Amino acid sequence: MFRNYFKVAVRNLSGNKVFSLINMLGLALGMGVCLLIYQYINFELSYDKFHINAENTYRITQTFTNREDLKPSVYTTYALGSRGKEMIPEIIDFVRIRPWEIEPVITNTENNETHQEDKVWSADSDFLQMFNFPLKYGDPESALQNKHSVVITEQMANKYFGDTFPIGKRLKVSLGITSGDFVVTGVLNKLPVNSHLQFDMLLPLTFLLESHTFYRENDSNGWGLADFVTYVTVDKKADLAVVGKKFNELVATSAGAGSDAMVFKWKIGFQPITDIHLRSDYNPEPAIHNGDIQHVQFFSIVAVFILLMAWVNYINLSTARVMHRAREVGIRKSIGACRKQLISQFILESLLINFIAALLSLGIPFLTLPLLNKIIGKEITFSMVLSPEFWIWFVLIVILGAVLSGLYPAFVLSSFKPVSVLKSNKTSGGRGFGLRKGLIVFQFLSSVLLISGTYLVYKQITFMKEQDLGVDMEKILVLNGPRVFLETLEKGEREGSKYRTFKNQATSHHAVTSVSASSSVPGRGYYYTEGFRRSGAPRDADKGVNIIIADTDFTDAYDLEFLALVPFSKEIDPDRWGIINEEALKTFGFSRAEEALHEKLVNNWGDTLEVSGVVKNVHWNSLRDAHSPVLVALNNNWGEYFSIKIKLSDIPQTIAHIEGAYHTVFPNDPFHYFFLEEDFNRQYQAELRFGKLFSAFSLLAVFIACLGLFALVSFSATLRVREIGIRKVFGASTHNLMVLLSGEYLVLLLVAVILAIPVIILWGRDWLNNYAYKTGMALDIILMPVLILVFVSFLTVGYRTYVASIADPVDSLKAE
Repeated sequence: MFRNYFKVAVRNLSGNKVFSLINMLGLALGMGVCLLIYQYINFELSYDKFHINAENTYRITQTFTNREDLKPSVYTTYALGSRGKEMIPEIIDFVRIRPWEIEPVITNTENNETHQEDKVWSADSDFLQMFNFPLKYGDPESALQNKHSVVITEQMANKYFGDTFPIGKRLKVSLGITSGDFVVTGVLNKLPVNSHLQFDMLLPLTFLLESHTFYRENDSNGWGLADFVTYVTVDKKADLAVVGKKFNELVATSAGAGSDAMVFKWKIGFQPITDIHLRSDYNPEPAIHNGDIQHVQFFSIVAVFILLMAWVNYINLSTARVMHRAREVGIRKSIGACRKQLISQFILESLLINFIAALLSLGIPFLTLPLLNKIIGKEITFSMVLSPEFWIWFVLIVILGAVLSGLYPAFVLSSFKPVSVLKSNKTSGGRGFGLRKGLIVFQFLSSVLLISGTYLVYKQITFMKEQDLGVDMEKILVLNGPRVFLETLEKGEREGSKYRTFKNQATSHHAVTSVSASSSVPGRGYYYTEGFRRSGAPRDADKGVNIIIADTDFTDAYDLEFLALVPFSKEIDPDRWGIINEEALKTFGFSRAEEALHEKLVNNWGDTLEVSGVVKNVHWNSLRDAHSPVLVALNNNWGEYFSIKIKLSDIPQTIAHIEGAYHTVFPNDPFHYFFLEEDFNRQYQAELRFGKLFSAFSLLAVFIACLGLFALVSFSATLRVREIGIRKVFGASTHNLMVLLSGEYLVLLLVAVILAIPVIILWGRDWLNNYAYKTGMALDIILMPVLILVFVSFLTVGYRTYVASIADPVDSLKAE
């Protein structure tokens, strides 16, 4: 009997090639896209799970409980990890890292290969034992033991040494007082892309502590140095709440002895390393290119919608073809077939179509992964096919989908009475029509929601890019300040005089209007955050302020607008002056900008700055962030970045002049520049990637819906071919017939739009709440997607109804 079922199913599929093909292609596309999305989600959820102790390794966070103006931070004190391991038995191991904020210059002195690198970290010697990054050459236990060792990635080895064996080779690191010569003791294989730890070079933390003046002079026991990221491996049986309590007690009893300036109260937290990629909302965040769990959740929903839409197509077409199968059912029943056998027949057909579609769907991820990789900027492979668990779930879902999508058509068809279906055509009347209407509404609803989501994402991105930032970035060219030159400072070289020489040479060109040196530039964060208070206020009145160090031309280069200003001549040393923004004005409790002038601000270390000006707020970072208090400490001697305001008439010639001036003054430093506006907009790469993926998946979902809609309209037209012929004979125009055939679908679309409106509003508001500055929820959020869907639906339905309406009525009426 099974062989008979299979033979009949194959004959039925081959006898209805068009609808069978549409069914299989729709299902294959839906399943294939789901597999692609699932592979992407699986990749996003796989971050850092390859480490042996991933499940019990955590990044320590700290929250200042007596400072509401400071967010939780992942930067901790130097002593926290080491003292924690000594005093808390549940701590198995710890590692501290410190990313270098300033890009050093790395040189292979043998071949003079020189580059600036932005992924250089200092780390404890146990780093390669806690984190299982595979070494191509070297021993993970000893690679970072010597303070003049360096571990590099395979890409860096090729970059600096080519085909030469790198172990034992020397690299020179140039960054002023932290400069030194290092011996390559380890080479890492290419780092896994699914790790939040992305670096090019690892230097021993001991070298940084011994060479950097700040660390040598400002702290004796490590509790006053708070710019390290600490990871701990905790006993699997330990209660994290208890461990956290012990850490808090340790901080309370020990940190106060580290420095008189430490007046904060901390609360220690633990973030699983497997959560860092998707669940990090810290600023600053040392992990780069982090994802967003909300995006993963959205794509999960999209995947479910796409698969459901593919199954909906199958149900719609199966129930629509009731008339073509009715007489078959009648004949089978009249010769003794029972209802159970008929249901088995139709379920088998559903299984056959779904399994053929499933086999076809496996090729879609292989074909589309290169495009996905290009969008997200990472190399993902279709690796989940290697997992036995995947195949179990894949087969189960295909079987479940086949049974569920085939169950209703099977019950509808098997319920026909032989007498009714064999003596008349009335069976076709309304079987399954109510369900089909509901399923079509579901498809329209899904399409409207997906198109609305895509439109809202791009509207928000456009809004952020077009928003007035309060800073003129279009004409700003930014250079990385020299690093090799800093080594000469210990030999008596004056940094300020060299900078002013470069500045004079650069501004001698007619297209260069201003040059400024600063510690950071818009889009690249602040130099650091520190507590400041008004002079005379108690120490617990400190307010967290973001610090920028810049020269006196900084406000001119960036066209900052002053609300109040103390004019001072060039003879006055600006080092004791500072400029605050509007947000800092409110934070320190000044009622007017003029009131703040000449007021003194004091930090934890007793340093004092006098307010010389108040500027309007500017968007220093992405519009995700609200304005924060900023203090620009004035210093005319140096900066990590040189911001050069230029005219846009002859950019190549202007850059050539600037490069010549740079190499004249700083001959040993590489010349590296970027345009500020382009660099600033890179902050929105995550939103752009999300928008591109969302739009691509939404487009595929709409295509699947239209594919089913086209097939459904085509089949409906074949059932009404004689009606169309009669109407044409009685004078119906093509326009009348198109309205007749497509009118019901427009009504269903209207129902879907009405149902979608509250969902769009609720989801849109919730998503926009992630941004401090956001576009409005206007009528176009609903109107634009509806217009797009109406246009696409009209093309889909209109074409098929037009073909049916222009057919010769003679052909349709003469057929029996």
